[in-house]
Amino acid sequence: MNLVVRMVDSIWAVLFLPAIVLGGGVAWSQATNPTSATPTGVSGWQWSNVSVALPTSDASFPPGDGAEITPQCLICHSAGMVLRQPPLTRDQWVSEINKMRSAFGAPLPADQVGRLADYLFRINGSSASHTAAHDGGS
Repeated sequence: MNLVVRMVDSIWAVLFLPAIVLGGGVAWSQATNPTSATPTGVSGWQWSNVSVALPTSDASFPPGDGAEITPQCLICHSAGMVLRQPPLTRDQWVSEINKMRSAFGAPLPADQVGRLADYLFRINGSSASHTAAHDGGS
């Protein structure tokens, strides 16, 4: 890397890293200090506790080639939620899986996408003509 570029990068890091750390420290102190509900200079802003109750499901993925990959899906979804999706073509399953990987950070390696799509298509798939008819197409 060019020496000038490294120097500029270092200068930016020295200037902005303390500001980022300080800002994070202020936010953390507000979150951990119950007596300080509103930070200085920000009117109407408060930390609050949130609890989330996720629905339970007794459904499980059916056995088959590729079923061993499904625990990656269970990080965010129940098996029942996935199994209740409308039937998709294999290409649509590939698109859905890639969306989960790129938009939501699903930790599924790229080399397992096709195998998972094949599995999901086998257990909940649709031919393209059936999907078009189902969607009101020809």
